[in-house]
Formats: sequence, C-alpha cells, structure tokens
Amino acid sequence: MKPLILIRWGTLWCSFIVSFTGLCQQTFTLKEAVDYGVKNNRNVSNTQLDVAIAQARIGEIKATGLPQASVALGLSHTIKPQPFFMPPGMSFIPGEPALPGDEELALALGGVRYNSNAVANLNWLLFSSSYLLGLKAAKVYTELANKNLTASKITIAENVTKAYYSVLVNEERLSLLEVNVHRLDTLLRDTRASNVEGLVEKIDVQRIEVQRNNLVTEQQNVQRLQDLAYLLLKYQMGYPLDQPMALSEKLAKTEFSEAMIQQVKKPFQYADRIEYATLETQRQLQVLDVKNVSRSLWPTLSLTGSYGFYNGRQTIARFVTRPWLDAGSIGFAINIPVFDGFTRRYKLSQSRSNLLKIDNSVKLLEQSIDLQLSQSEVQLRNYWFTLGEQQKNLDLAQEVLRVTQIKYREGVGSNIEVINAEASFRESQTNYYTALYNALVAKVDLDKAAGKLYTE
Repeated sequence: MKPLILIRWGTLWCSFIVSFTGLCQQTFTLKEAVDYGVKNNRNVSNTQLDVAIAQARIGEIKATGLPQASVALGLSHTIKPQPFFMPPGMSFIPGEPALPGDEELALALGGVRYNSNAVANLNWLLFSSSYLLGLKAAKVYTELANKNLTASKITIAENVTKAYYSVLVNEERLSLLEVNVHRLDTLLRDTRASNVEGLVEKIDVQRIEVQRNNLVTEQQNVQRLQDLAYLLLKYQMGYPLDQPMALSEKLAKTEFSEAMIQQVKKPFQYADRIEYATLETQRQLQVLDVKNVSRSLWPTLSLTGSYGFYNGRQTIARFVTRPWLDAGSIGFAINIPVFDGFTRRYKLSQSRSNLLKIDNSVKLLEQSIDLQLSQSEVQLRNYWFTLGEQQKNLDLAQEVLRVTQIKYREGVGSNIEVINAEASFRESQTNYYTALYNALVAKVDLDKAAGKLYTE
C-alpha cells in the first residue's frame, strides 16, 4: 500500500506544481513510452486481472480435491404430532399393553415435541478423472491468460509507437513551418521596402501577404493537430491527459534497406506470433475437453464420514438435563455412471468438431500470417521508394527556391516565381513527412507481422 500512496501523493504534488509553475514535466524516449504504456494502460491492467483470476481458478479446482467438512445444527418443534395407524393389538414396546383401537386400526400419536441434532460431515474426493483433467485445464487456462496479456502488451506497444512517431513527424513539420514563416517575413519586409522605393508594385506585396497568411493558418492547424497527437499518445500510454510531457527523441534520417527487411523476416516461425501461440493453447484446452467428455463414464471414488449427537424431548429444559445420543459412520462411495441417454455421445461429437475447427483455424492463421508478411513487406518497399522520391523532390524544390530567391534579389526574377517556388517547397515538405510517417508505420507493421515488435 505504501508505494501506491506515494505515487498518489506524487501525482497530487506534481499537479500542484504544474498548476502554479508549469513544471514537473516527464520526458520519454520511445522505449520508455512503450514501457510506461505497458504498465499503465487500462487494457493491460484488465488482462493482468484475468491472469490473477486464472490463478485463483487453479486454487479453486485444487480445493475441490481436498477434504470437505461441514457442521449442521438443527432444532425443530412439533406443533402437532403425526398420527400412526397400526393393526389392533400391536404395541410399540414389547411387554406393554396394546394400543386401543377399532376393529381395523389402532391409532397412536408418534414423535416428541422437540428434536435437535448436531452433525459433522466429511467428504473427500479420492479419484475423479474430471478432477485430474480439470487441474491440467486450469494450468493451460492460466497459460492462455498470460498469452492474452502478452497480446495486449503488443497492441499497446504498436499503438504507442505509431502515436510517438506521429508526434515526432509533427514536431519536424512545425519546425520547418516556423522557418518558412520566418523566410516569408523576411521576403515580405524586403518587398515592402522595394515597394516604397517604387521598385515593385503593391500587388507583389499583397501576393506575399496572402502566401504568409495561408502559411500561418497551416502552422496553426498543424499545431492543433500536434496537441491532439500528444493527447492520443498520452491516452495510449495511460498517462494523465492533463499532465505535460515531452519526447526526448528526434527524427533522424531513416535508412531503409533490403538487409533490414530480410533481418526482420528471417528467421521466422509461426509461433513467434502471439496469435498463433494463443491458438495452440486453445487447442490444448480443447484436447483436454475431448478427454474429459470421453471419460465422463469413469467412476468416482469418495471417502465419506459423519458423526453427530441427537436428542428428542417433550420440553426444552430436558435437553440440558437428559443425555444426548451420539452416532457416527465412515465409508466409501463409488459412483458409476451406467446410462446417460446418449448425452456423452453427442457431447463428444460437439467437442471433437470444435477441435477440428481449431485445427482449421490454425491453418487459416498460417495463411493469414503469410499474407500479412507479404503485404507488410510490399507496403514497406512502396513507402520506402516513395520516401526516396519525395526526398529528391524536396531537395529539388529547395534548390529551385534558392535559385528563384537569388534571381528575385538581383532583379532578374519575378515575385510570382518566388511565391510559386515557396508553395512547391512547402508541398514537397508535406509530401516528404507524410511518406516518412507512412514508412515508419509500415516498418512497425512488418515488425508486428514477424512477431518482433515487442518482447518481454
């Protein structure tokens, strides 16, 4: 409890500091962001609870094989005794007078007014095929819960990684947009000065003003998208949405190569995919279910025992003054199913059919994994090629803009040429970073398809 209390107080203290100073900002690398998400995302917490439930289920099944003891206490008051009808001339006690009665029956009122008992019962299951198979199934079920936990972590790692890349790409776009705005401000200032000196027309100034206004609007839109990207990243990480955070990594020049693709793909086994491993575990459970149904006609053996005290009196006071009578027994109980109306036959047919369905699902998943690997590889190659082309276009547009600005400053170029070059350069920037993000996401998809995106 103490660490949780410290964390909560730390969060409150951080909130207090943020409210007044804006500090207490956490910085994350990509790996740190993924690790944080794996630990704090609610979906992972739920799957961790599923593991705890599965472990408790094992304990529950084991407990059914331990001795089961119970104590029963009872007290009853007979409001009106039940009548007994007996042939005339019979006596309850040998040597005592016979009961009076008519010619056919004699009437007697049996029982006492108060009955009480205190009995302890014991039942111990010594052998049951279902119990033994249940223990094995519980362990496999725990293994399945652990695989589901791993699958949840992989999903979180994928979502956090893509959101992290989105923030980094937007950061680069914002930096370039700021440089572009600064460059247009310089151009606008120089053009206004030239207009004052009568070297250019006012419409040239207005064209640049329109261009700058559009660029500032784009910058504001990207900034709002960046704020949204941060919120998405915090959400995927399970990080408080109202707390500030920063990323310590920057986008470096990414080199995609054929060797990198082959390194991801080889060596590859279907079991590397958590979905395949999960399906194999489900198959183990179904095999155990087939065995359990097949053995449903096996006998069960139990040890039983009981011991108790009994008393019956006409008044409550006599329960204290008169002795109680005790009785006990111990023995074995064997339950042998003989005929169940063909229920076992139909259950076994259903269970075997479910096993065949899982076998078909395994084959289908193998084909699906092969397809995903091929698709991810093709997409990565396409985005890799597109990124290279967009890099060339970006370099070319930057060179065109540089030459156009020189020509304009020397008076041999027009204002329209500069504006068009600026627009082409910004478009090339947008296309480049879109291609870069697509390539990064395609690399994530390929890693996931190959089962190498996240490991414990």
